Amino acid sequence: MSSSDEFGSSGELLPGQPGFDEMLAQGNYDFAKTRFVRTLTGDGVARIVEHAAARRAKLRVEIDNLRVLVRARHEAAVEHARAYGQILPHRVGKTWIQPPAHTEKIGAGYGSERFYKLAARAAKEYVEIRDLLAKRRDQLITMEADLRTALDEREAALIRQMESPRGLQSALQRDPLLNVAYQKLKALRADLQKQPADGIGDL
Repeated sequence: MSSSDEFGSSGELLPGQPGFDEMLAQGNYDFAKTRFVRTLTGDGVARIVEHAAARRAKLRVEIDNLRVLVRARHEAAVEHARAYGQILPHRVGKTWIQPPAHTEKIGAGYGSERFYKLAARAAKEYVEIRDLLAKRRDQLITMEADLRTALDEREAALIRQMESPRGLQSALQRDPLLNVAYQKLKALRADLQKQPADGIGDL
């Protein structure tokens, strides 16, 4: 018999084949267990999600305000850099500004020190608010990851409790559907253990 005869075209067991009933019972039990866990953690999860949503909303408002401020600070920094560059163009680059030399503070460059300080302060204020915006964005990403981790850990903790005899018994008593699925799987495995091995039969 070829492997395609023993299994379906996708490699799955088919009804009537050895192991099919146990696989089906195991799947039903796993589904019932997942449903029980999520039902039990539903209220707690709702509170966590609600609290996280409020924090996210507050953080998003701050991020939106920071975006507006970053734009304004950037425009101010560019404006002050251009004003300084009109006096000492060789002291201003695309991403940097340099202070005037001592000899550039007199004559045609008179007043350059004041324009440089204005440009430097505007650039500093822009960088500070830009970095704060990046920090808040990272906090939002971290918050989303922490929320997913918290929800996963709640389910995982309950599943670990169900792995102990006491935890399993408590779960079966609280959920009739879970109990039915578990008893069917348990009975099926007990029957399989009682069946004689192929080719031996009764002695």
